[in-house]
Amino acid sequence: MGLPYTEARHLIKVEAQRQRVSQAQPCSTYNACDRIVAETITSLISTPEYDTSAMDGFALSSAATEIATPETPVTFEVIGTTTAGDRPHSTADDLRDGISPCVEIMTGAPFPLDDESEGFDCCVPIEEVVVSENKISNCRYISVSKPAKRRQHRRFAGGDFTKGDVIVEAGECIQPHHLMALASVGVREVPVLRRPRVAVFSTGSELLESGGKSHQFMIPDANGPYLTSMLRKWGVDVDFRGVIADSQGTMEHAVQSALGDGYDLIVTSGAVSAGRCDIIPGLIKRMGGRTVFHKVAVKPGHPVLFSMLPGEMGETAFFGLPGNPVAAAACLRFFVLPYIQTLQLQRPEEPQIVTLRTSQRTESCNGTKGDVLTFRKEPDIFRPAISRFSHVWIIEDHSPGKTKPFLQADCWVHIPSGVSELGAGSLVSIYPF
Repeated sequence: MGLPYTEARHLIKVEAQRQRVSQAQPCSTYNACDRIVAETITSLISTPEYDTSAMDGFALSSAATEIATPETPVTFEVIGTTTAGDRPHSTADDLRDGISPCVEIMTGAPFPLDDESEGFDCCVPIEEVVVSENKISNCRYISVSKPAKRRQHRRFAGGDFTKGDVIVEAGECIQPHHLMALASVGVREVPVLRRPRVAVFSTGSELLESGGKSHQFMIPDANGPYLTSMLRKWGVDVDFRGVIADSQGTMEHAVQSALGDGYDLIVTSGAVSAGRCDIIPGLIKRMGGRTVFHKVAVKPGHPVLFSMLPGEMGETAFFGLPGNPVAAAACLRFFVLPYIQTLQLQRPEEPQIVTLRTSQRTESCNGTKGDVLTFRKEPDIFRPAISRFSHVWIIEDHSPGKTKPFLQADCWVHIPSGVSELGAGSLVSIYPF
């Protein structure tokens, strides 16, 4: 049947670790989304760096409000105003004619620097006070009509990030929420890995890349657009290098040309099985390539090939995928993507565990058996499926050559080797497209 899937994945990891794209590039946080971090980034500061207000209001002494009621409000004199970005008010004036001081303070503004035991330990929102003004003395006052809690509406220094906190780890793919955190601690540039460069070819003299048909039996190339778009979606720099006819010389020239252009990875679809036109295995041998594996116990995608091709700058990874579109898609997802992820220091992907649901007319892979799906026991099986919340339905019409049923799917179900039956309610592993 071929090499066990788990062994093939291990070999992919070993080869990728030898070829890691280790060059780090500085990248502005404005352009870093979806890039892979080259090294772990920690906060160099604690945030906020000082106590700040969580509300627009007035910083004052909560102790001075203990006797406040609507009938007997407590009055404070406004001795200053602090907005976000201002230096904090630095002195706590003594009582003026028996009136306690307060400082008008805006959201995000620093609290006065005085020891909070002496005052200014909390913020009273502007909505909870009455503001008045003495036009003769040009003084402003507020009246507080209920007790304030100590430290209310006060954000404390270091209450968000502490110096040394990890923000994003090496190998993580930067997302917008990472960028929010990085920006909040003052990071404006991050070291990211160079994007892997991938060349994609479709093979087959029957394939129509563009333009009109030379004869009625030619078919459109479905693999090229799909493989290229998925690789681009996964954050690599990808070039579609065209359709290669079933000719040893033409195919060797195309692959050698890609090697000369310095790609990190070459991906082809078709010509990897055992037919007269399946010339890639022999091509790899003629080029002096080192075949890591050819044929894996998976369905679909059994004839998948993985080799390392020699070049001036070292070896270049080569994946030969099957020609059937759904088989090529499965091999791209479960062989090529793990190689790229390991190449970029990313952790092994963990599947989502969901509950299997069966349709009203339950068809199995080899027939109907009530509400139980049956499978061949030997290979690892990957089936397109539809996920909804915590449930998944496997696509019944699963021919690797049909693209219309694949159109409905949004994930893959992985059925490990050794599992021959799955009933409704079984827990299964799914991977997003």
